[in-house]
Amino acid sequence: MSRDSLGRRSRFVRQPTGKRIVLTGRDIKILHLLYRYRYLRAAQLIAFLQPKSEKRFQERLGVLFHETGLISRPPVQWRYFDPLCSSVIYELSSQGLSLLGYQDGLPKRATTLSRRPNNRKQQFVHAQMIVNILVTTELETIETPGQRFVCVDEILARAPEQTRSAKNPLAAPVTIEPCPEFPDLRRPWHTHVIPDALYGIEYLIDRERRYRFWALECEHQSPVRRSRVSASSRLRKHAAYNALIRSGGFKTHWGIPNLKLHLVDRWSSISTHKMIA
Repeated sequence: MSRDSLGRRSRFVRQPTGKRIVLTGRDIKILHLLYRYRYLRAAQLIAFLQPKSEKRFQERLGVLFHETGLISRPPVQWRYFDPLCSSVIYELSSQGLSLLGYQDGLPKRATTLSRRPNNRKQQFVHAQMIVNILVTTELETIETPGQRFVCVDEILARAPEQTRSAKNPLAAPVTIEPCPEFPDLRRPWHTHVIPDALYGIEYLIDRERRYRFWALECEHQSPVRRSRVSASSRLRKHAAYNALIRSGGFKTHWGIPNLKLHLVDRWSSISTHKMIA
């Protein structure tokens, strides 16, 4: 087994020693969180689970990676990993997924990110944007009295049957009408909006539960505008969400009472909620 000058195992390759490992309740919580989000940094797992010793917690993540094979470190992250300032990213392995399904059943997801192999840097970076925003939002609700994060699986569980049985339940039909922004559009264009994520926040106000819902869009590389409506652009997304909100399509498709757009630009250091209705 190869080790570095400090006697540590490789970050990049699984190197088990054959040590017998007994899973703890916190280990199972780690697996739950990784299924819930797909990708999580060690620092984000620490923020959720609040261990007494962060050092020992990170050591335990190493044990789960090397000895049990229940969690993995996505290889794509090493292309731009900086050991001096980067926190290792973890995901659930196929073994971990099987264990969760066998033991307690799968937890509710905060994101519908596919579990298919994702080895393209561009897709991985975009996925990280989505996860980081959702994690920040959920942690804020945990720290705020009277608030609760409402995940996508909870939303979809209450959606109409036609939506729940669809190939992609997040794909909401929408019609964009001819407008000056798209000079090539001569007649209504029927398309779909597919948010990067869908989530809500439950507010307890005067003993009454109230809800707000957001469609998250993380802009990684789309230009501000294109002349053709069929080409992806920020302007088209705004037009599509405006049409969805004006028509109330979010109510009939997802069964939610309201909707805002949460638009995040990759170059912006601050995430902001933007109302478009």
